Amino acid sequence: MSKAFFTSAIILAAGVGSRMRSNMTKQKMKIGSKSVLYRAVSAFESAETIDEIVVVCRKEEIDFAKAELAGISKIKAIVVGGKSRRGSAECGFSAISEQSEFVAIHDAARCLVSPTLIGRVADAAYFHLAASAVSPVTDTVKRIDREGMIVDTVSRDTLRFAQTPQIFERNLYAHALSASKKADVTDDNMMVELTGAPIFAVENEEYNFKITTKKDIEYAEFLLQKGDINE
Repeated sequence: MSKAFFTSAIILAAGVGSRMRSNMTKQKMKIGSKSVLYRAVSAFESAETIDEIVVVCRKEEIDFAKAELAGISKIKAIVVGGKSRRGSAECGFSAISEQSEFVAIHDAARCLVSPTLIGRVADAAYFHLAASAVSPVTDTVKRIDREGMIVDTVSRDTLRFAQTPQIFERNLYAHALSASKKADVTDDNMMVELTGAPIFAVENEEYNFKITTKKDIEYAEFLLQKGDINE
């Protein structure tokens, strides 16, 4: 792992988390004694490739985030998110330092990300200008028609699930934000794809899954009890 460029991390924690079916947002939920938000941010705090961290959260959770992350030394800013994922990323991007050369985008819900994975994606981005954690597609994939009938089977060899972190050269990411103003995008890779720039795929780690439902919290607690993740 090489530390070559000033790299800013933008942690997106402004989601409502409707699939959790809870009055508490998932970033506030705890795995062991630590919240989902704290676990995500602390991984970037420990990553040697990360110089500063910007957290994007809901307006009503600003005070929670400030209190929860008071001990994180790399915090540059905690800002209010936008109306969409892209909007929230843009809010975070506007708060990074002028000397930043690369920007890492990460979903706070992937709170078990490791500093090692962050470093591997960063190293790939430093070389390719854009890199993303991805996972292989293991299920058989079918294409259907408008009537819902199976048409054929899609080869899995070149298919991947996009994960985060996703890390991009700063100017490229700025171009991607501009190019995607009117686009319906679901991740930052899609924004960069609109510029025509290639993105290097980095194999994800087993425990870098997204906390989406209460079952995911239960599974994370199970991993904690087994000792597979640290308290």
